Amino acid sequence: MTRSPADPACRAWLEVDLAGLTRNAERVADHVAPARLVPMVKADAYGLGAIAVARTLDRLEPYAFGVATPREGAELRRGGIERRIVVFAPSAAAEASELLEAGLDGAALSLDSLRKLAARARAEAGRIAVHLEVDTGMGRAGLPAAAAADWAPEVASVLSGGGVSLASVYTHFHSAGTDAAVTRGQLARLRAAVTRLEAAGVDVPLLHAANSDAAMGDRQYHLDLVRVGIYLYGGRRGTEIAGAPADPEGVARVRARVLEVRDLAPGSTVSYGAMYTTSGAERLATLGIGYADGLAWRLSNRGRALVRGIRVPIRGGVCMDVTSVDVSAVSGVEPSDVVTLLGRDGAEEITLAEVAAAAGTIEYEVLTAIGRRLPRCYAGGPDHAAEGSR
Repeated sequence: MTRSPADPACRAWLEVDLAGLTRNAERVADHVAPARLVPMVKADAYGLGAIAVARTLDRLEPYAFGVATPREGAELRRGGIERRIVVFAPSAAAEASELLEAGLDGAALSLDSLRKLAARARAEAGRIAVHLEVDTGMGRAGLPAAAAADWAPEVASVLSGGGVSLASVYTHFHSAGTDAAVTRGQLARLRAAVTRLEAAGVDVPLLHAANSDAAMGDRQYHLDLVRVGIYLYGGRRGTEIAGAPADPEGVARVRARVLEVRDLAPGSTVSYGAMYTTSGAERLATLGIGYADGLAWRLSNRGRALVRGIRVPIRGGVCMDVTSVDVSAVSGVEPSDVVTLLGRDGAEEITLAEVAAAAGTIEYEVLTAIGRRLPRCYAGGPDHAAEGSR
């Protein structure tokens, strides 16, 4: 049974601010209009809970929700999401039946995958709406933009054979927010490929390319749809852009309880490998959270926490289940006190960007690494509840 954070026996948990999530989405929607949103809720909405997030954002009437696998899409269907769901990384040969069963759109990542999706759909007397990826520089998937003259007639032939219908054509920007010239070049290659498709007789209903960074950038990148992800959840990695929405609100807050408070003498060692040695008398609090919960080991001797709104350092190595912080500067800390590892406590905030920088990683990894044994707790939306579903 999942415990509520109100229960002192709950060691650690993740709080998700659905009202903040909504405000972030509204900022993007206002900025990119008339383009429509495709909120990316893959990887369990970047670790925050896909069903709760999708139910919240569904009220904004996005074009679709984006996931990576049919299983993720089917989970949303079981959670009551009826809106269009696009699976952006399907295995065409193995998963076409799952797309049909759950009523999901699929991405065609190559000419071969488009053919296989069409063949499987025809075999099952069904039809799959497909989103055709064009590779303009990402290099991992998609029909190569430079060879569009060769593959455009083949795409037209497959579409005319039934089983699939074209819902959109898209690409992935690899340096939006950091290299405007490169991003403009990718956009030009996408448009050139679309011109080839149209010359081959293919009607392209919708065009999209923008991730969060591009969505916050120049309007030329917005096209018909924007696939917004990390911005919704409180992250922003790109450069400052005039006229872009304000920085997003923090949506996630990771909290843990103090298990023990210990007074250590000068010269005492802390954690595995004696990674830290006290230089004087120090008071350390042992927290009920570790790297098995998603607190990166790389935060050892580098990360920070908030105790009663005061910043304190992590001491020693982050362990699998517990972590020590120095509370010498905070009076009256006791077992069961609540400590914040990500998010706001009073006037202070540990941001997603700060945690990522301290851990030497990216904001996406910080969120998606949050462990499944942490209850997800929601506030400020249709899934407002004392605890999550896990």
